[in-house]
Amino acid sequence: MSAEPLRYMLAAKVYSYQDRHDQAVRVLSDGIANHPRSGMLYRHRGHFNVSLRQFAAAVDDFAKAVALLEGQADEIEYYQAELMPEVERLILGHEPRLLVTPTPITATNLERLRDVYKGTLLSSTWYHYGLAHYLRGEFDEAVAKYAQALELCVDDDMTVATTDWLYMSLRRAGRADEAARLLEATSLDLHVNEPSYYRRVELYKGRAEPESVLSPTDGDKKTLATQGYGVGNWYYYNGRVQEAKAVFERVVAVGHHAAFGTIASEVDLARLGA
Repeated sequence: MSAEPLRYMLAAKVYSYQDRHDQAVRVLSDGIANHPRSGMLYRHRGHFNVSLRQFAAAVDDFAKAVALLEGQADEIEYYQAELMPEVERLILGHEPRLLVTPTPITATNLERLRDVYKGTLLSSTWYHYGLAHYLRGEFDEAVAKYAQALELCVDDDMTVATTDWLYMSLRRAGRADEAARLLEATSLDLHVNEPSYYRRVELYKGRAEPESVLSPTDGDKKTLATQGYGVGNWYYYNGRVQEAKAVFERVVAVGHHAAFGTIASEVDLARLGA
């Protein structure tokens, strides 16, 4: 990853952490104008277009990203806890520590980063590509994209999150038999650093009750939105539409505007005519 596209990405991330996703898209658009072959910049702009509810634009961005990234070696993608110290170092005129060169996918690096919540550039691109289709109601397209993402997952956090959205996409596409086979093949013997998707999969497998997932002991807004959408969607595709609607409304009321659970709840409430 070359230095200048990296700086555009970090600037956009800082705006996103302030929920200023329009500014994040602006920065990335400037970056793309200067670096039109950067699949990484398209990947992140697609994500923030999802945050802005611009789902068609997001699909276009992810299509460009996967085309530009084809054949490229995958690399670790760091999240806020690791990126903000990098931003600090750059502002203070120091060299970044993690982002000087890409972190390749190796057994040594994965073991070293075992307790770090992270993604990879390629798996995250396909994952969010699937999400953009899901939010457009294009569930078969979402299935195809999430299946591709699942093949690229390199740790349990990534695997369980992708499995979750793939399962939901299959259910919403009316492909219940495939969803059941996916769930049967999914182990819960996992090492996860962020448990929200794990809790949702526990629900799908009958290992947790809906209310326990809907009311997590860790009550931060993102957790409530993420786990809550899983519960609402579980009610929805099991024919309990009024309960689903009530949960979607509860998720939206939490107020975490950028959470995917919030965005998906808004979309489903609109579909239900709420």
